[in-house]
Amino acid sequence: MESFAAVRSVLLYTLLLNLVVTAAKLAVGYSTGSLSIIADGFDSLFDGVTNVIGLAAIYLARRPPDKDHPYGHRRFEALMTLSVSALLFVTCYSILQNAYQRLLNPIVPEVNFWSFASLFFSIAVHAYTAGYELRRGRELKSEFLIADASHTRADILVTVGVVAGLIMVRIGYLWADTVIAAVIALIIAKIGVDIIRSSARILTDTAIVETDQVAAVMQQIPGVQSYHRIRSRGQEDEVHLDLHIRVAPDMPLAQAHSIAHEAQRRLIETLDGVRDVLIHVEPQPGAPYRPHSDLQADVREVARGLDIPIHHLSAHEIAGQYSVDLHLEVPDGLTLGQAHAQASMLEDEIKVQIPEVAEIHTHIEPTPVTHAKCGEALQDPQRERIVRELARDVPGVRDCHDVKVRQIGAKLFLTLHCVLDEQLPVAEAHDIATLVEERLRRGCPDIASVSVHVEPATSDPPS
Repeated sequence: MESFAAVRSVLLYTLLLNLVVTAAKLAVGYSTGSLSIIADGFDSLFDGVTNVIGLAAIYLARRPPDKDHPYGHRRFEALMTLSVSALLFVTCYSILQNAYQRLLNPIVPEVNFWSFASLFFSIAVHAYTAGYELRRGRELKSEFLIADASHTRADILVTVGVVAGLIMVRIGYLWADTVIAAVIALIIAKIGVDIIRSSARILTDTAIVETDQVAAVMQQIPGVQSYHRIRSRGQEDEVHLDLHIRVAPDMPLAQAHSIAHEAQRRLIETLDGVRDVLIHVEPQPGAPYRPHSDLQADVREVARGLDIPIHHLSAHEIAGQYSVDLHLEVPDGLTLGQAHAQASMLEDEIKVQIPEVAEIHTHIEPTPVTHAKCGEALQDPQRERIVRELARDVPGVRDCHDVKVRQIGAKLFLTLHCVLDEQLPVAEAHDIATLVEERLRRGCPDIASVSVHVEPATSDPPS
């Protein structure tokens, strides 16, 4: 804890004041036989014990996070505060027991100048201590100091009650001393209950930040379309906050990460006490989105259904719609009008089956000279030559090798390696491989599956 030294100084100072008051009350109480003054003295004594426990608590709480306590040790402060309430209950029991014994065996206490002097001295010191400790506790955001200040304020009321009891004893109501002592015990028990409630809020992860405060910050961050599951826990000076934000589904990962980082920064800077923010990024539901890889696969499926070869396929998202670019192969014997009609047929079918596609740009090119079907030739020593020639006719393919045909059951499976320009983008190399596969399926209809492995031209393929 950054304020450890300051909190320690406050506790040491109040410890000294509490010990002075305790000594004055107990000395007068035992000398006069006043049970109420003795009870009040023990109350002040436990104020001092509370200060000692507080010193131990902040010592543990300031330790940095470790393997077993990745969130740090701040809850030790709340845990040690609970021990203060346990001591208060023990004191309450002891005072009530003495009060009961005093009722059975009455003792008339002596009321003199020193009785009142010790009590008024206690009121003055406690009033100063409570104000000082509360002010410093709020400045340092220390739950322990604030709780201890509340206890000290209650001590003032207890002491005022003792003064009233001694006055009643002086005018003849001897039982007043015992009754006031019992009332003090109950007040001490009430303080213990209040401390438990305060510590329980921390130990049970009670929300510490209003969701409206977080929402006000998130609404100012560009790119955040919505947010939910806002949660917080911890102490006022060390709040742990987590939430889910939603961004556009097609937003690049790096941009989404930057938005989450900006949200973390603003929350920490804007909200007092927030030290740790965890943000989970999600796509905005209901937004138009289709992964490019899925879209391209669907476009190829449409072209395959029309038996139209395409390659060099790419897609771009524009305002929630998609623009598709592709190369269309047509037989070189077709006229331009016939080729355009085939391209229009393909474009119309793509738009019908894939409504997200708003526009299509088609590049028409002639199909290279094809070879005869090689179904029977696959069992011939010339099959590798035929396959290599079919593959090399695809634009971009420099050479092919390692042609292998396997028969599994009644099906034939063809694999081959093709050499491409090493500077080609991966997407374009994949398109070329797909075109090779489609051409081999048409040229070798008996083949059930074709698998093309692409290699850069720098590799040395076997001759």
